[in-house]
Amino acid sequence: LLLFLEALLAACGAAERQPLDYKRTAAEYKDAAIALLTGYVGHGDLPPHEVIGMLPESWPLHGLAPYLAKCARMCLHQRRAGMLEESLSSMAYLKTFGAWASERTRKVTITTERACPRCNRRFVDKDAVSKAFVAYPNGTCVHLQCKDDLSICPRTGRCFADNLSVFCNALGP
Repeated sequence: LLLFLEALLAACGAAERQPLDYKRTAAEYKDAAIALLTGYVGHGDLPPHEVIGMLPESWPLHGLAPYLAKCARMCLHQRRAGMLEESLSSMAYLKTFGAWASERTRKVTITTERACPRCNRRFVDKDAVSKAFVAYPNGTCVHLQCKDDLSICPRTGRCFADNLSVFCNALGP
């Protein structure tokens, strides 16, 4: 598109200097160039900063007003969309960090009296050596060898497999 615009601008300039050598008038080439610009505002091949530098200084601004107005709107829209994306990303990060921080504060306390609901053996033996255990989100703890399925609590039978991680719901309610 940029090459086509350059060709139209060159034809417009040449038609002004030598009108008899061209089938169309300079005004027709100018109108075609403005129509091209107005029709393809925001296109990647026609960056406004390059286009404005290519336009002849003799062209009045009122003729370029539709193109310049659309350029300004597109530029403003892109800037606002970028700011919105940045804000959404920041919000998702903060929500995820908050959920992560609250999950980190959750604790499971294993005392010498606490026992596995499956085998009724204590988690800490006489020598104060703890055994490997699995902690479920509802606070239930069982020995690692006593669990049948990691996603199902052996005491309540509740399935935790369908619970998505809090980190997956960063933009949810």
